[in-house]
Amino acid sequence: MTTPASNLEERVTILETRLDTILPTLATKTDIARLEGKIDATNERLEGKIDTSNERLEGKIDAMNERLEGKIDTSNERLEGKIDAMNERLEGKIDAMNVRLDGKIDALGNRLLIRLGGMAVAVAAIAVAAAKYL
Repeated sequence: MTTPASNLEERVTILETRLDTILPTLATKTDIARLEGKIDATNERLEGKIDTSNERLEGKIDAMNERLEGKIDTSNERLEGKIDAMNERLEGKIDAMNVRLDGKIDALGNRLLIRLGGMAVAVAAIAVAAAKYL
């Protein structure tokens, strides 16, 4: 039969063996400092790559923006030219229509005056004829 002391000694021996197995695998302060240095170096390298990538992308965006603004300006100029030409054409048509309508209105006015003049002559003749009978 095992005594509590021998059982305790056995447990301590097992724990010492585990500690002796685990301790060499644990990181030391030097290991951690070296790892921190590697992490800092990697972080700086990645920040540099990100900055370079951002600058390159900003350049591409600026170039694309300038190209698109140029296309927009060209398109605006072309459309403004078309609008101006259409406006001139429509103003010409409106002016021609106004001239034609003015002519028709003048002709209608003249015909109306002639008819009114003829009616005035007829009314005057009727008035003269009626005056003879009165």
